[in-house]
Amino acid sequence: MKEIAVKIDNNKNNIIKKHQELIHNARYSLNEIEIKLVSTLIAMIKVTDDDFYKYAIDIKDLQQLTDSQHKDKKYYLDIAKGLMSKPFIIGNSVYNWTTYAEHEPNTSILKFEIHRNLKPYLLQLKNNFLTYDIKNILLLKSAYVIRLYELFVDKWSEYQRYNEKAKSYTFELDIKKLRELFEIPDSYQYSSHIKQHIIDKAKQQFKAKTDIQFEYKEQKIGRKVDRLIITIKENEKGSNNYLNNEKSFIAHIRKKFVNQDLLQAIDKNNGKKIIISVSEKGILYDKFGQDFNASRSKEIWTHLYQLALDDKLICLKQGLLF
Repeated sequence: MKEIAVKIDNNKNNIIKKHQELIHNARYSLNEIEIKLVSTLIAMIKVTDDDFYKYAIDIKDLQQLTDSQHKDKKYYLDIAKGLMSKPFIIGNSVYNWTTYAEHEPNTSILKFEIHRNLKPYLLQLKNNFLTYDIKNILLLKSAYVIRLYELFVDKWSEYQRYNEKAKSYTFELDIKKLRELFEIPDSYQYSSHIKQHIIDKAKQQFKAKTDIQFEYKEQKIGRKVDRLIITIKENEKGSNNYLNNEKSFIAHIRKKFVNQDLLQAIDKNNGKKIIISVSEKGILYDKFGQDFNASRSKEIWTHLYQLALDDKLICLKQGLLF
């Protein structure tokens, strides 16, 4: 079998594309790291592929993707083993995620094969599919939250396909259906588990780390919450990339906008006009020739980031950075 190795930070290979059956009708219960591993493998599939390959992942990349501190190769092989022992169900059919995993001797490379029975759900998709950037789920904590993101973003994408100018979309989420789909144990009560550890956690994490956000209202039959009324909309500032924190913002500017005008301003220390830019080495400088020491540079980075968060950084509005 042909082998390929794809880095997930390659912008051409970070898109997940899967059939909607895997979103709305596949019943399974993977943990957070397992679902991120599956998502990473799916993101390696190209839209032009007509067959699966043997996919190679460096353990160092997997650590970063799953936010794991584990360095033991056996730990990640055990994750792969767990995948093979956790099949999923669609209708009356049972499927497995992978058929093969191995550690390449004397390397930090793990190799995987996606199960051939998943071809109709992952290859050559023409209709009824969802696509999204894997970066939207890599910082989410909880497999339930990740799956809820897929469910919500699919509904939002489908609605926007026919309502491009829509600002929001409201739909019903059946709690019983959610229990079945996510295989939530019967012992998990709505208020103490589903509401607190899935819905509310997702609401908080979506806004902080993804491209969508939502509000909800509970609908009851008697005293029992039967369904939720979900209102979803885009989340421009809650993405998990450059605006998530100052460190990400600085890394983004240093990578994408070398020697471009970041901000024109008046230096508060001397009253002189400055045009702030960033060098190829990632150092802030003034195009009029003024030098910034480390302390002043740190202060300027913080100011630039705050302006970006407040939507007041003029260069952003002019399209120079985004």
